[in-house]
Amino acid sequence: MSENNKENKSKADDVHVSDGLAELFEVSEQLTDEEIQKAAEEAKQAVEDAKNQQHH
Repeated sequence: MSENNKENKSKADDVHVSDGLAELFEVSEQLTDEEIQKAAEEAKQAVEDAKNQQHH
């Protein structure tokens, strides 16, 4: 009986992840190129900041 529960949980997790990806895709569709560029620049800056902190 517990094997069946594990299988059901796995399927439920897959559906949950799939829903999350669909939602993420919808949100990304709404972003303008400018917003995407800004987010990319912020991510790049965060990486640079993290690198600089490691060297101190």
